[in-house]
Amino acid sequence: MKASTLGALVGAALFAACFVDRPTEKYACSTTADCAGFSDNRVCKSNFCVIPSCPADCPMCDEDQKLCPVDCTSAAGCGSVTCPTGWTCTINCTGGNACNNITCEAGSHCAITCTGTDACETVDCSAACKCDLTCATGACNTPRCPVVGNGANQVECTTDGTNTASCDSAHAAGCTKC
Repeated sequence: MKASTLGALVGAALFAACFVDRPTEKYACSTTADCAGFSDNRVCKSNFCVIPSCPADCPMCDEDQKLCPVDCTSAAGCGSVTCPTGWTCTINCTGGNACNNITCEAGSHCAITCTGTDACETVDCSAACKCDLTCATGACNTPRCPVVGNGANQVECTTDGTNTASCDSAHAAGCTKC
């Protein structure tokens, strides 16, 4: 192909590109509120409404802050919920049997509220960096909470220091291990 022909083709392509409709303009935003018109929980990031890359059990999240709010309000509404390593999760299980198993992985921060009959079957925060659990009467089985220290210096991070109470990161020094 001659250089003049190739140059003409490249020039024509560049000229045509100036008139192409830019569909990304409809995704432009200044704040996440600008993304409310989309049905897929988009957030404003770098001035565009994008679908966040949330962990599997986080229906929505703030990726930059690693925040995961989970609200379960109906029977078996959420099934099992896992707060991933390094994330801060607020998990609300407010319906009867709303959550099955809740696991807060190593390095996670969890604030869990369980209300409603058997709202939370199993709560395992034993590996969590920080865990606070509020259970209404009849809402939870005995949780597994973080433990600090060892031997005679071992402390359960629960509201009363026993292994049968709700998790409480303010109970003793070291209960916030992060």
